Amino acid sequence: MLKYSKIIFLFLFINIISSCINKKIINGQLPEKSLIKTLKVGKDKKDLVISILGSPTFRGQLNDNSIYYAEVISEQFAFLDPDIKNQNVIQLEFDKDNTLKNVYLYGVSDKNEIVMSQRNTETFGREISFLEQIISNIGLPGLGRGPIIGSGKADK
Repeated sequence: MLKYSKIIFLFLFINIISSCINKKIINGQLPEKSLIKTLKVGKDKKDLVISILGSPTFRGQLNDNSIYYAEVISEQFAFLDPDIKNQNVIQLEFDKDNTLKNVYLYGVSDKNEIVMSQRNTETFGREISFLEQIISNIGLPGLGRGPIIGSGKADK
């Protein structure tokens, strides 16, 4: 019996230790440098650039005729918040004729910290407790008793 308890303890210990290791998290993907070097500023059109590099991470908004490729590499220990180790953003700026104008590379040192406002927007209504929320859902239609009217699933 003592032998089995040692094996179980060892198994649990290894399981707990292995769950606390660092995890490397990669979000996004940058195009390869060799592909970026093939781009010709002042000549290549936006459609050609996208076909060479692939779909961008996001596109510019509000009259920003740019496309962006972003990559963030972070590490996370156990359940703690991840720490950003590396962050790169490539901006490809186009002129009004959709011709490649400039290529910019932004790193971790170029980021701006944005402080969230502590002000709250007042809304109307009342706050309900967790128990009130649970109880208020009892007896509502659609909980296993057929479609909810207006859900698009009701018979005509």
